[in-house]
Amino acid sequence: MSSPCRWSYFGIYLGLFLLDCYWKTVSGQLSYSVSEEVNPGTPVGNIAKDLNLNSQELELRMFQIVTGSKRKFFEVNLKTGVLYVSERIDREELCAEKPKCSVSVEAVINNPLKLYRIDVDILDVNDNAPLFTTKFQNLYIAESTLPGVKFALSEASDADVGKNGVSTYKLSQNEHFSLAVHKAGDSVSAELVLQKALDREKQPVITMTLTAVDGGNPPKSGTSQLVVNVLDNNDNIPIFSERLYKTKITENTPLGATVIAVNATDADEGLNSEIVYSLRSKDQDHVLDIFEIESQTGVIKVKGNIDFEDKEAFEIRVEASDKGQPPMSAHCKVLVEVVDLNDNAPEITVTSLHNTVKEDASVGTVVALVSVLDKDGGKNGDVEIHITNDVPLKLETNYKNYYSLLVDGHLDRESVSNYNVTIVATDKGTPSLSSTSVLSIHVSDVNDNAPQFPEPIINVYVKENSPVGAVIKTVTATDADVGQNSQVSYSVLQSNTNPLPFSTMVNINSETGDIVSLQSFNYEELKTFQFKVQATDSGVPPLSSNVTVNVLILDENDNNPTILAPYSEHGSVNSENIPYSAEAGYFVAKIRAVDADSGYNALLSYHLSEPKGNNLFRIGTSTGEIRTKRRMSDNDLKTHPLVVLVSDNGEPSLSATVSIDVVVVESTADIQTQFRHVPIKEESFSDLNLYLLIAIVSVSVIFLLSLISLIAVKCHRTDGSFSRYSAPMITTHPDGSWSYSKSTQQYDVCFSSDTLKSDVVVFPAPFPPVDAELISINGGDTFTRTQTLPNKEKVRNMSTRRIWSPLGIYIIVFLLDCCWEAVSGQLSYSVSEEVNPGTSVGNLAKDLNLNVQELEARMFQIVSGSKRKYFDVNLKTGVLYVSERIDREELCARAAKCAVNVEAVINNPLKLYRLEINIVDINDNAPYFPENLQSLNIAESTVPGGKFGFIGASDLDVGKNSVSTYKLSPNDYFSLEVHKGGESVSAELVLQKALDREKQHTVKLTVTAVDGGNPPKSGTSQIIINVLDINDNAPVFSTSLYKVRISENLPVSKTVIVLNATDADEGLNGEIEYSLRSKGQDHVLDLFQIDSKTGAISVKGEIDYEENPAFEIHAQASDKGQPPMSAHCKVLVEVVDVNDNAPEITVTSLLNTVKEDAEVGTAIALVSVLDKDGGKNGAVKAVIANDAPFKLDTNYKNYYSLVVDGPLDRETKAQYNVTIIATDEGTPPLSSTNIVTVHLSDVNDNPPRFTEPLVNVYVKENSPVGAVIKTVTAIDADIDQNGQVSYSFLQSNSDSLPFSAMVNINSETGDIVSLQSFNYEELKTFQFKVQAKDSGVPPLSSNVTVNVLILDENDNNPTILAPYSEHGSVNSENIPYSAEAGYFVAKIRAVDADSGYNALLSYHLSEPKGNNLFRIGTSTGEIRTKRRMSDNDLKTHPLVVLVSDNGEPSLSATVSIDVVVVESTVDIQTQFRHVPIKEESFSDLNLYLLIAIVSVSVIFLLSLISLIAVKCHRTDGSFSRYSAPMITTHPDGSWSYSKSTQQYDVCFSSDTLKSDVVVFPAPFPPVDAELISINGGDTFTRTQTLPNKEKVRTQ
Repeated sequence: MSSPCRWSYFGIYLGLFLLDCYWKTVSGQLSYSVSEEVNPGTPVGNIAKDLNLNSQELELRMFQIVTGSKRKFFEVNLKTGVLYVSERIDREELCAEKPKCSVSVEAVINNPLKLYRIDVDILDVNDNAPLFTTKFQNLYIAESTLPGVKFALSEASDADVGKNGVSTYKLSQNEHFSLAVHKAGDSVSAELVLQKALDREKQPVITMTLTAVDGGNPPKSGTSQLVVNVLDNNDNIPIFSERLYKTKITENTPLGATVIAVNATDADEGLNSEIVYSLRSKDQDHVLDIFEIESQTGVIKVKGNIDFEDKEAFEIRVEASDKGQPPMSAHCKVLVEVVDLNDNAPEITVTSLHNTVKEDASVGTVVALVSVLDKDGGKNGDVEIHITNDVPLKLETNYKNYYSLLVDGHLDRESVSNYNVTIVATDKGTPSLSSTSVLSIHVSDVNDNAPQFPEPIINVYVKENSPVGAVIKTVTATDADVGQNSQVSYSVLQSNTNPLPFSTMVNINSETGDIVSLQSFNYEELKTFQFKVQATDSGVPPLSSNVTVNVLILDENDNNPTILAPYSEHGSVNSENIPYSAEAGYFVAKIRAVDADSGYNALLSYHLSEPKGNNLFRIGTSTGEIRTKRRMSDNDLKTHPLVVLVSDNGEPSLSATVSIDVVVVESTADIQTQFRHVPIKEESFSDLNLYLLIAIVSVSVIFLLSLISLIAVKCHRTDGSFSRYSAPMITTHPDGSWSYSKSTQQYDVCFSSDTLKSDVVVFPAPFPPVDAELISINGGDTFTRTQTLPNKEKVRNMSTRRIWSPLGIYIIVFLLDCCWEAVSGQLSYSVSEEVNPGTSVGNLAKDLNLNVQELEARMFQIVSGSKRKYFDVNLKTGVLYVSERIDREELCARAAKCAVNVEAVINNPLKLYRLEINIVDINDNAPYFPENLQSLNIAESTVPGGKFGFIGASDLDVGKNSVSTYKLSPNDYFSLEVHKGGESVSAELVLQKALDREKQHTVKLTVTAVDGGNPPKSGTSQIIINVLDINDNAPVFSTSLYKVRISENLPVSKTVIVLNATDADEGLNGEIEYSLRSKGQDHVLDLFQIDSKTGAISVKGEIDYEENPAFEIHAQASDKGQPPMSAHCKVLVEVVDVNDNAPEITVTSLLNTVKEDAEVGTAIALVSVLDKDGGKNGAVKAVIANDAPFKLDTNYKNYYSLVVDGPLDRETKAQYNVTIIATDEGTPPLSSTNIVTVHLSDVNDNPPRFTEPLVNVYVKENSPVGAVIKTVTAIDADIDQNGQVSYSFLQSNSDSLPFSAMVNINSETGDIVSLQSFNYEELKTFQFKVQAKDSGVPPLSSNVTVNVLILDENDNNPTILAPYSEHGSVNSENIPYSAEAGYFVAKIRAVDADSGYNALLSYHLSEPKGNNLFRIGTSTGEIRTKRRMSDNDLKTHPLVVLVSDNGEPSLSATVSIDVVVVESTVDIQTQFRHVPIKEESFSDLNLYLLIAIVSVSVIFLLSLISLIAVKCHRTDGSFSRYSAPMITTHPDGSWSYSKSTQQYDVCFSSDTLKSDVVVFPAPFPPVDAELISINGGDTFTRTQTLPNKEKVRTQ
């Protein structure tokens, strides 16, 4: 918090103190009045006199005026006691439009304390003139408005009130209007009243001045300019500049091009004169698709495609309408003549005579008739035609633009089955136009292709023992033909030369070509057989082809190996003898076996089985030779039973066994004897061996020849021819075989290198290279076969073509091909539409000079290009007759000429005749209107002579049979005007007599359209004229003044009153919309709204009686006519008061902050409570709601003082939010809450506090001067200056150290800085005190003790102790030659001035190169021999001992010793006599060390005993966080006690005169403990983890 603000006026401060001490309640209240705008200093009243106060005591008793507002309007003269105006008062600014305006202030006087309530009424003066919200008011009044109609005006407002407000209104002199002034209480309004009818043609604008006058003295006024705009009525129709417009355009005019611009004018003004152009939407759909008109400009533009051939002229009906209500319109006609251009490309018509053409059709065969038509005439209609692409077809001319398409070359369906003949026709126009027609000619198939197999020989591989009925192969033959000609059936050809009955072995499916096995094959009985398959198509005559099928039986492993002699006798005991002296590899026997299978199924392997524990023999897996593995031993058996397993390499493998007993004999003589008893069967050369040898030689020769041939071909071929093959590869296998492989084939040849029999197996590839079968043998002699079937099969499927069945067409085409002639001339006939079928048109035979008897023989016929055949010929009489009903309107629509073109064809010789039959129209269609009922809307104000168009009739007939005239039924108002232009007839209605809606609102007419036929036909349409009303009646309210009462706080959307107005007009003119006047009643629009349709006024905002007890609402009702007419009314709303105001709490603070040591009763603020309601609703009681050390004391009525009611402490709570609740006594009671925030200011009542009473600071020795060694911090609970802390040293006479020269402290931050570098060896610790003092008045302080502990650094080298400490002396030790390993030589002692690990020394020994006789204890310094002496050792050994500490970095010292080897111990004694035994002297250092060792040892033992005791007495849970202790002995005689929280290493030397005891406790907390271990080789290893906490303990 900021420092407390002190009031500058001592009198106010003293007054508050007196308020706190002598508070009294004063009754009574003064009231004054003063006019607004008086000069500052104007006296209001003598307050001293009125309050019976002595004016001489006012200043002494600190009399003052206290106001709750920001502005202080009044002050008191302390000399005279007069209350005067201190600054300008504007009543309008202060109280707005309130009738009464007063300012309440409080007067405070002390000694004793009294408060007085003073109300000053502000009186209004006439200082504001009436003001209109707008300087100009525009009124729009139709010229048809009747006199007496009233129009509301915007009211003037006056900031003054009462009589100084607006009093009346005045209007300037004029001819048409007067003013009606209405007064209701203080409210004054005015309305404009029409006295004389308006005439827009005489005076379109009327200007007047409205003046508002107030009731002041002198009166003031304000003016507003009234501008009355006389609105025009729509009483004039638009007029076109011409009744009929004519223009020409060329066909194909681009879209958006302008055709013509029509123009119409309207004598009215405004919307009534704004014209919108449109095209009549009814009865001219074709016009709307092609033309459009711009609604604003009247420009007619091209919208669609204009084609002279479709329509030569257009009749466009245009309408011009104004925007009046109701709108009035006029019509005109636009005749558009289309100029022809060469814009039609030739049209090609193709009449096919055949669906398909056989591929063996002869040259000249007619395929189709081609005709070309160009709608243009002259050169634009002359056409040339030709075939653009290269096809075996041509065009021949028949007659004018009629052609025949002929075969002009050889056709082959298998090469090309379909020809797309592109025919191009080009006219001779400029630029020339052309068209293209593509005729698809399908070539039908004949059976001219036999089925073909993809290869002449098919090899089929079938596994032996395969199941009966399996499909072993599917053969497929393809036929290039289609349909039945390509349907192939399969059969097996019988052959007398084949001795095998293969009909019982295989069968073939005639449809699919599946070859099925009828038996299971045995490779050993039948290895291959051959037969032929025939494929035959279904053509006439049928064609066929054959294929040879070779069936190769693949061997399966279905035969066990057979053991050959001499070990093949079943059940016999086979025995072999070997000498005891047989060496390893001695031949024992050879097992021979054969397998009836072949290939890998016959490839045998041998395996030997011996008794358990015997491992004397081995057998060749491929040779079968049994040999010894090693020499015999005495432990071996004399007889060895062996079992030999012979297995093949089939899947699954089959095997056979043989048993042999091998007998061990002493000499070879015994073996000879045994051999004589056993026949040597292996010497016999059987037939089987011979056959095998021949097979091996044959296969080998064949293989070698094949290999040589392949190499030769490879050498002579080019690289390109073999680019798709990979390089050959020859691979050897572990069994002695080798393989030759290539991407297209692979041969695996198996030779056994150490057997009498070898199998040669060659596997060639049976399929083409792309789909090759791959056979591979892996390193384990495992047969793997992977076959990929061929992935392509050429199959041609062509649909069969249907041949036309009529024999006559076929004969005609044949005759056309043989005897084609061109015929000139053309016949023309005419026939009426709708004649009966069979009606004669003309005698063709007579007109063509043909013999009637020859017509049937020469196949005379009528050929039509259309789908329907309207005409045919009687071959008996030669008469052309109508074959079916003809409707000219269906055939030619509205074309002026309608003709049907057909061709007559006669053969022997072939001739073509062109016939044209004109269809004559008859009057078979009556005129008809698109709509039987038409409606026209005409305003009753339309003047006679106005013309109105309607939808005309149309007639499907043409010429004189179409619409000729129109007739109208008799009536009083309209006549008919008929217009004729060429063949076009139209009519308009003409108004003869003015319409009167009140007399007759609907007129019904009948229009009749009559054609010119004989007899004439007619059609009628009903026209209903709807007389439209004009807006000549204004709305009328049911009453001009409405009154209603409502309660305040009425909910939003609640209905207040419903207004009602009526209008004598109809339609939009009679539809009424309600609204509230927008000008001059903004406050009303914020609170009320009206439903525009129902006239219901509802609440929109909050209704508050205290703000406005009554409302005057101006409402308006307007119709929807053009121009709209309106009426006004006034609604007076009286508001009924309810208890809806909660008390209002006003707090005037007397102090910005309250000191925390303020006394009870100190006044903080003045609280006033105001309730706008009266009676019990205005009676208010104020209380403090929350628990706070404050209370409210009553001053006067609803005026209170907020005073301290308990002790305050800023440090506990610096701020209080005092909640004051004021509640009135209404039903239900209302309340309000005000929260007063009381800020407590600080006093210096808290000294600074340190976080701990004692601070330990650890400083490394030799640390740099000026370093911050510690920052001390003290916290003061006070704030600002009371909480600002400064630091300093406390001087003490008891301190012997000059610590002021050693450290310094920053008074602001508390940083303690070293002023010197510390030496651990000189000073290990010192202490001082730091004082923290705040800046309060008076200041408070506190102290803290700082202990500075110097941490040792490794800055001292080790020192060698006597007897080896003499600098530069040569130290010598003697040892006997007979000394054993471990003999004690000497002991080096050293000390280090540092402490801890920096003083922990280790000893290291350096000998001459090549000498490795001595060792030293790293921790004891004892030098001992490693081994016994030898003759090669030197007599004198110079040793260098390095003593180093464990500091960082490590420091060291060295000492040199010469070790002399002597023959006997006598010499050693002599040497000892010459050397003083310095180690016997017991120096002070030794004493200190001994005392230290004993002390540490005792402490350690006591600690150990204590820990064990505690461990025994504590529960398991208390030590669950510690690990078990461990005691470890070391090879050098030392032992260590370790635990997770500490470790002690105690070193004892077991064989020296003196032992060192070193104890290393953990210097840091357990988590960061330092671990020291000594391994078995007396090698010192030290691992240190630096502490991660600031607090360090040293011992």
